[in-house]
Amino acid sequence: MISPDRLARNLRTTKNEISQTIGIRPESLSRKSRIASVATQTALRHLVEILNAVTPLVGNMVMAYAWFRSEPISGFGGRTPEQIVKDGEFEGLRAHIMRRLEGGYA
Repeated sequence: MISPDRLARNLRTTKNEISQTIGIRPESLSRKSRIASVATQTALRHLVEILNAVTPLVGNMVMAYAWFRSEPISGFGGRTPEQIVKDGEFEGLRAHIMRRLEGGYA
């Protein structure tokens, strides 16, 4: 189970900002029953998976989080990874990142 407190510390941010970033209610990261829910853990897992994939490219987890929130991706109409994930296109984003990591084109 992903701990929102630990993730917020590692990203040097707040649980509230993380909840906004992944598109869930702030209460989902503060109430034990909601933290353990499948929906909350899936949203957190998607974020962590993307951050782990791009961290080697950008230097560290904090920089990966900044990339996730602000870097437009032309193959997705200029949307940021944050917007892409919120739009429910996590699998497409993950495939795009994996292609890029393997040296392929976007």
